[in-house]
Amino acid sequence: MNLRPVGPMPLSGQIHRQLMDAILDGTLTGALPSERELAETFGANRHAVREAIKRLQQGKLVEVNQGGATRVLPVADHAGLDLLPELVTARGALNDEATVGVLELRACIGADAARLCAERSPSVGTHLLDLLPNDAMPDAELAATSAAYWTAVVTGTNSLPYRLALNTLLAGLEAIGDSPAAKHFMTALRDESRRAGELEELAHAIARAEGAAAREAASRLLNSSIAAVRSM
Repeated sequence: MNLRPVGPMPLSGQIHRQLMDAILDGTLTGALPSERELAETFGANRHAVREAIKRLQQGKLVEVNQGGATRVLPVADHAGLDLLPELVTARGALNDEATVGVLELRACIGADAARLCAERSPSVGTHLLDLLPNDAMPDAELAATSAAYWTAVVTGTNSLPYRLALNTLLAGLEAIGDSPAAKHFMTALRDESRRAGELEELAHAIARAEGAAAREAASRLLNSSIAAVRSM
C-alpha cells in the first residue's frame, strides 16, 4: 500500500480515491489504520479522513465498528454495480474480472433487451438502421454510435431496471479513458462494427416484432465480441 500526502482541495475526495484504489488492487486488506495515523500519513485533518471513510462505508468497501477497527470488506460479497466504473480503471485481478465481466453483462442484458424491444416497441427497429457503426469511424465516434444503438434498444424495452443497468455499463465504458481496459473494449466495439450486417439483421428482427430472432441475433453478435477480447 503506497499512501502519500494529498494536495489542498478537496482533501476527503483525494483520500477516498487513494484508499479505494488500495482496496481494489488488494494492497489494503484487513483493518484500516486509525484516523489519527491516516491523518498523519495524508497530511490532512481527521475530519477529511472521516469523510473519506464514510464514503468507503457507503460504497460497501469497509465496515466501521464503533470503538473498534474499520475493516475492509470483500468487494465481491458486499459492493454493488455502481462500483463498476471504478473497477475497470483499477489495477489488479479485479480489473481483469470487471473488464470481461462488463462485456458479459452487456451481452446478457443486450440479448434480452433486444427481445423485449421487438415485442414492445418494434418501431425502434427502423430507427436503429440510422445508428449502424462502421469500421472506418474513429474510436470516439464508434463508441458514441454503439452507445446510441444499444441505448435505443434498451429504451425500447420500457424497462426502467434495464435502463438503469445500461447507465451503469455506459459509465463503466466512459470511465476507462486511457486505462489498460480501453484496448479491450475497443476491440469488442471494432469486432461489432465489422459485422454491421448483423446489427442490421437485428434491427430488422426488431422491426418485424420477432422477439426470439432479435434475442438470438443480439446474443450471437455480443458474445462474438467477447470472444474477440478473450483471444487478445
